[in-house]
Amino acid sequence: MLVDRLKALFDAGKRAVPGEMPDRRADPRRRVSLDAMVLPVSGYADLRIVNASRTGFGGETTACLQAARPLFFCLEGNRFHQGTVRWIRGRTFGADLDNALGILGHSDDVDPGYLVSHTTRALRYPAERTGRIALGSVCHRAIVHDISQSGMRLDFEVRLAVGQEVIVCLDDHLLLATVRWCANRMAGIETAERIQTLRLAYANRA
Repeated sequence: MLVDRLKALFDAGKRAVPGEMPDRRADPRRRVSLDAMVLPVSGYADLRIVNASRTGFGGETTACLQAARPLFFCLEGNRFHQGTVRWIRGRTFGADLDNALGILGHSDDVDPGYLVSHTTRALRYPAERTGRIALGSVCHRAIVHDISQSGMRLDFEVRLAVGQEVIVCLDDHLLLATVRWCANRMAGIETAERIQTLRLAYANRA
């Protein structure tokens, strides 16, 4: 009907944002303004974890790591975790990681080092796991302006390329995503896995 056609044309043209690419999302989006940190991913390196304690883990990798720098890694799928590089000796390294035992599959073990005050070094457990490390020079601040179950729009000063992967850090949430469009300072990204929009929308207010 004519009325329906006019309504469709009106809906397609309203709420246009200057400098913003047309919304091609299949999922409805929620307007937000969230602080985030974004790591542009330049590649990946293999990771082998050999032991873990309640405070971190030891591993091996060919990646060029730097002490006191963030470490983004995943063990399976696209679920990333963030630790901090503590020390490096050749291809081996140690990293600080909250809840390392739980993340690496030792959640039912009790670490005596946590209970005995005179123990200065947390007890280590063997943890033969493999995964990958996300390579990137530095994280940059960004603002998330809207979010859907399959992606989000970033206000981001660093130049990104279409098809490039990024890791978005929203509080304790780490999301792997791919850049789908760029325009001025804006970038539209599609997340590797569907996300819980309400949880993220209220997790962090800019």
